[in-house]
Amino acid sequence: RTQTIRLEVIDVDESPKFLNSPKPFIAVVPYEKPLGYKIYQFVARDEYGEGNNDIEYRLINSEPPGAFVVDPKSGIVRTAQRQYSPGSIYKIYVQARDSTPLENSTIHKSEVIQRSETIQQSEVAVLEVYAGDRAPQFMQPRYHRRIREDSDVGNSLLLIETHSFRPIDDRRQKGPKEYYLYVDQTDDESPFFEIDRNSGLVTLKRALDYDDPALPKIFNLR
Repeated sequence: RTQTIRLEVIDVDESPKFLNSPKPFIAVVPYEKPLGYKIYQFVARDEYGEGNNDIEYRLINSEPPGAFVVDPKSGIVRTAQRQYSPGSIYKIYVQARDSTPLENSTIHKSEVIQRSETIQQSEVAVLEVYAGDRAPQFMQPRYHRRIREDSDVGNSLLLIETHSFRPIDDRRQKGPKEYYLYVDQTDDESPFFEIDRNSGLVTLKRALDYDDPALPKIFNLR
């Protein structure tokens, strides 16, 4: 004798995730701008990328209070005061909420459970805002790469990319970015690796030998 077994998979709505990059979240604000000046925009989606129409952005707090406002629908961060102290750092705490409505779900023919909506909340994101011009931000907080000892000199190893902040004075433009590579904790250039000053591409400058005790196995650069 056999018996039919029916197993039903129930969808679990995941908490929304912030898609902004790089991290940590950083922005700049001019010293004097009209109220409502846009400085940043948070973007969040649910775990499976099904859209963000039901995402609501909540301003949890700001330091100091009342310095900025966040649009609950678009996630745009705007100025809420006319002047900001040069060199000061402000912080904005924002949470994304997904209030996706759920349809009625029939469990048994005689049992219908009514569902209106389910609310999932993201972790609280922190936006650091600097009043003034700021140096470019690296797209990754750290870089790690494994290299074969038989790699050819001149081989490309990794690309260092950065995000540039717009100047706080709209009447001027920033100069081109330049990349430099040094041995960690020193101002000495690496004898084994070099970086293209314009593109940020790191290449091998000198042959490696894993079995040579005089050569390090790990290179710490900055």
